[in-house]
Amino acid sequence: MKKGLIVVVCIIFTFVALVGYLNYMARRGPANNPGNFNAAQLPVQKKNVAVCVGDSITHGAVSCNYVDILSGRDRLRGYTFVNAGINSELAYNVVQRADGIIACNPAVITILIGTNDAAASLSAGNQKRYTKEMKLPRLPDRGWYRENLQLLIQKFKKGTQARIAVFSLPPIGEARESIAYKRAQEYSRIVKEVALTEKIAYLPLNERMDEIIAKRGMKNSPAYNDNMYLMFKGIVQHYLLGMSYDEIASSNSYIFITDTLHLNCVGAAMTADMIEDFVIEK
Repeated sequence: MKKGLIVVVCIIFTFVALVGYLNYMARRGPANNPGNFNAAQLPVQKKNVAVCVGDSITHGAVSCNYVDILSGRDRLRGYTFVNAGINSELAYNVVQRADGIIACNPAVITILIGTNDAAASLSAGNQKRYTKEMKLPRLPDRGWYRENLQLLIQKFKKGTQARIAVFSLPPIGEARESIAYKRAQEYSRIVKEVALTEKIAYLPLNERMDEIIAKRGMKNSPAYNDNMYLMFKGIVQHYLLGMSYDEIASSNSYIFITDTLHLNCVGAAMTADMIEDFVIEK
């Protein structure tokens, strides 16, 4: 009887430890985040600061990290890249921490935010969940996303001398006829309209990915699901089984994404390419 109890306790302890480990790995902040940034410690040759702003796609703990890719690019050796991505955030949340980004005194700011805003709009359950978990003052919708994105850009324009670029959103899933896929396109059109109004650079990530997905044709890949099963599965595959983000994407028949929301390294490299071109084309 005692042996059986010990076995049960060991199993429970192991399970709790694994869950704790996975939660830590999925949420741990990037070392190069704005809170750790100190311009005074930068070497002279790295004085140009570029801040990449976003959610988990930028954060890079459950997505291939495009900010780290940029940090290793030869043409960008004169830049220090700061990762201002935080898991699960909507545009509203980024507005609340804009001052910390401005304090980095960036020469370049890129913004990739809105995937969670779009995902929240896919169901009433999602709206309520995001409102509660992200401490939003209201239910998120298209109009509020536009308002917050524009406010964020205006804050950066007022508080910095940075060149600013904003991305359209990566696809949500890769089934082109699905509601989630079309919703990412709808929110991307909002991004484009705001970029035009604010006279900043627009980086058409959604459009470029869509062109390639369209050429591939129909594929039996999983559709977006509110229960986030694919995301949790991907975290287990990456951190416990050692699978790369590209291997996870391939197992789900995706080109650019791993779990309907996050980027594999093909998608992250495309994102990094667009930022590199923007930074270099002064």
